[in-house]
Amino acid sequence: MRPIKPQTSILNIPRELWDKAASQKSPFLQYDFLLALEKSQSIGAGSGWLPLYFVDEAENAIFYSFVKSHSYGEYIFDWQWANAYKQYGMEYYPKLTSMIPFTPITTSHFLMPAFNAAAVDHLLKSYHELYQHQNFSSSHFLFLNQDEIPLFEQQGYLIRHSMQYHFFNQNYQSFDDYLLHMKGRKAKQVRKERIFPDLKIQKFSGNDLRPEHALQMYQFYLSTIDQKNAIDYLKQDFFMMVFETMKNNVMYVQASDAKGPMAGSLFFFDNERLYGRYWGCHAEIENLHFELCYYQGIDFCIDQKLKVFEAGAQGEHKISRGFTPTITYSAHKLKHQQFHSAIANFIAEEKVQLEAARSELALQLPFKVLPL
Repeated sequence: MRPIKPQTSILNIPRELWDKAASQKSPFLQYDFLLALEKSQSIGAGSGWLPLYFVDEAENAIFYSFVKSHSYGEYIFDWQWANAYKQYGMEYYPKLTSMIPFTPITTSHFLMPAFNAAAVDHLLKSYHELYQHQNFSSSHFLFLNQDEIPLFEQQGYLIRHSMQYHFFNQNYQSFDDYLLHMKGRKAKQVRKERIFPDLKIQKFSGNDLRPEHALQMYQFYLSTIDQKNAIDYLKQDFFMMVFETMKNNVMYVQASDAKGPMAGSLFFFDNERLYGRYWGCHAEIENLHFELCYYQGIDFCIDQKLKVFEAGAQGEHKISRGFTPTITYSAHKLKHQQFHSAIANFIAEEKVQLEAARSELALQLPFKVLPL
């Protein structure tokens, strides 16, 4: 079978083919999400995220990766690896990374209506041929589904563990029902954190979303970027587009005072999961971050009967509010065998330390009965 030549723009892929391959997948794998990233120039030439889409039209199968010239926006940190290469006079970039840009969310890396081993093999062979014959230092697959792990282990990849904090909906009937499962002192603290007598807090989704909501959320996003002295990867047009084309997968929470909107948070969702992504505010109010980023999300999960709420990367403060320490997975392969072996040892030690930390942190969950 001839190798598949990758496309460097989603505009070169028929929407009908993409939608068929990505049916019932994460909102971040929707054509409109990646199109918004590309058309807003959040990814593409000059961004350090050059798309590579491998498309097997005969099998309705797609695989995605990106040529990376840096490690920003990945959330699985390999800066130490890049520094080690530099110390030895070697180039770590460019590298290949498969993940949704700027999005620490577990997703499928292969889009197809049903798993097709032959199609996956063809896609990966085409990908690895490109990887081997060009000057990429390494190949990375971030935020793997667990059922993808054996596939990459067979390809000689190192499986790395990381940790996030997820809310699991135990068929709660309401937020009050959720609090009934907490220890009394913890539940009292959460109730206290939700009191904002001078604010109006609203959720918007579907046809209730307006262009002004997108503009507000972009400004709130920039306020967080400025506060953290971070990089504004996402452009205004990205927010405008997803609020319009993905309104049935977007939930925007807005907090307003007497002067108008002063804080907001942005979530995406599908039939099973809610994903917290961005937030910002124009004035600091105690506990408002918890309300807009966590409690409103839990409310939405319970109301919509969603199973899981992924509230973003990092943040041990989430534990006391009911988010369980959860392992995530990534796969890594480096061409330089000595570096590959050294990183294998690092990853093995890291796994042991991470599992010990996860077990200890889980004991801090606020529930009367701790999850297994």
